[in-house]
Amino acid sequence: MSLPNKVEVLVVGAGPVGLAAAITLSQLGRQVAIVDSSTTTRKYSRAGIVHSRTLEVLNTIGLAEPILEYGIRCTGGRKGATPFPSSVLIGQHDVENIFRSKLKQHGTSVYTNMAVVDIRNAEKDLEVVFADGSITHTKYVVGADGAHSTVRKLANISFKDPTTGISYDDSSFSPLFNIVFADVHIKKPTPSSLPRNSVYVHLNTFFLLVPLPSSNDTLDQLWRIAFGTPIGGPEIPHNPSLEYLQQQLDKRNPWDTRMEITDVVASSRYRLRFALAGAYYHPMGIGNILLAGDAAHVHLPVGGQGMNLGICDAVSAAQAISAHMEAIKLNNRDMGSEGLAETDAILQRYSESRHAIGERVVRMTKGMTAMINLRTRWQRVVRNLLLRVIGTLAIFRRTAAWRVSGLGNRD
Repeated sequence: MSLPNKVEVLVVGAGPVGLAAAITLSQLGRQVAIVDSSTTTRKYSRAGIVHSRTLEVLNTIGLAEPILEYGIRCTGGRKGATPFPSSVLIGQHDVENIFRSKLKQHGTSVYTNMAVVDIRNAEKDLEVVFADGSITHTKYVVGADGAHSTVRKLANISFKDPTTGISYDDSSFSPLFNIVFADVHIKKPTPSSLPRNSVYVHLNTFFLLVPLPSSNDTLDQLWRIAFGTPIGGPEIPHNPSLEYLQQQLDKRNPWDTRMEITDVVASSRYRLRFALAGAYYHPMGIGNILLAGDAAHVHLPVGGQGMNLGICDAVSAAQAISAHMEAIKLNNRDMGSEGLAETDAILQRYSESRHAIGERVVRMTKGMTAMINLRTRWQRVVRNLLLRVIGTLAIFRRTAAWRVSGLGNRD
């Protein structure tokens, strides 16, 4: 299967963000192709939860129900505020599988091993050049190709920490935190007080436990574990072994019962920092480049914001592209400079709206990181006491839930 030499929209990156964009465009009747530089699907990633606002957005493209059916529904939630009051615990790999199945229903598959190396102006559109020398023409490119986005770099869109102004690619830009994510099976029985349908967070040791659904019920329970240390601490292996993970679990486990890891499905280390694209939309010749997901924003995955924010970016970008195409079609006969500017404002509104939300989330997670990354014992004691006090306030709990769920990001 070879990539067409011309498509209406080209999506670069086939993670959940790129897949969500391609699915939305397909449902809107647009000709779309999606490419990825990898030759295989990703087995592992950081994301492990789908929030209420993301479920609302996914419901518009028929994907909320499959997520709810497969995942583990969290307790609590904002009942009455949304049809989806509970977040869903589900690994990113499983989200991708569900999305790929949906994409196939539209007769579209991912073109793998297609690395973008250049985007050039052509007479009537954009030429996207791939590493194998092939070229595809399009008027819209959606960059959903991650934090090191080739699309973003080729469009010369800045990518900086919104508070320090330091570029993401600056060698002096040191990561703020080392963090390990691992999907592991833990031997039954686990501690009776261990949550089975919510995320457990232990701030003092920055330790998270997330129960995940598994298609194999004969195995021990599948869990996502995450822990981290500030930069300058002990070196963390790039792909932590079972022995290393067990050692860390024993060290950080707050329960009296020991939890034994029986198998490591996947593990990885990340060195995390913060950055936000200068814009999510960039006109290039008579073509258009839009960014979504990690190509537009990166931050510590506190509160499970990354994938959720990216999926909402993707659906919004696809809707903006479709509206832009329709506006051009309607105004094509007498499109003057004023009409063109008015039409392009559709894409600019996407950029401004999602950029504002992205900046808000980056600043929120940066504040949460600072709260986690306290070095001295007395600072942690004060933080814990403060959280206990304000945690008793209903308005604080409602506000925190509103922000983390993404419901506060409704357009």
